[in-house]
Amino acid sequence: MPMHFLGGFWLGLALIWLFSVKELSFKIIFKIILGVFFIGILWELFEISIDKTITQNPFNILDTISDMCFDLAGGAFSIIYFFKRIVYN
Repeated sequence: MPMHFLGGFWLGLALIWLFSVKELSFKIIFKIILGVFFIGILWELFEISIDKTITQNPFNILDTISDMCFDLAGGAFSIIYFFKRIVYN
């Protein structure tokens, strides 16, 4: 679980850098959260395919949902961190 939180945090900061964010707006927050969500879905699809082919683990929807929630929490925390510590400091 901490891996997904930290992955979402890192990805959120990477998207902030990629979009060259200078000010806080709803549009920027939406883009960052949507980017983290999209990459998180791609990662979960990769995880599911590995579980099916290599490890033969059954699909667990609760694990997938919790992973996505931690991804989004990390992404949201990266926005808060960036604007509280970097921009408005």
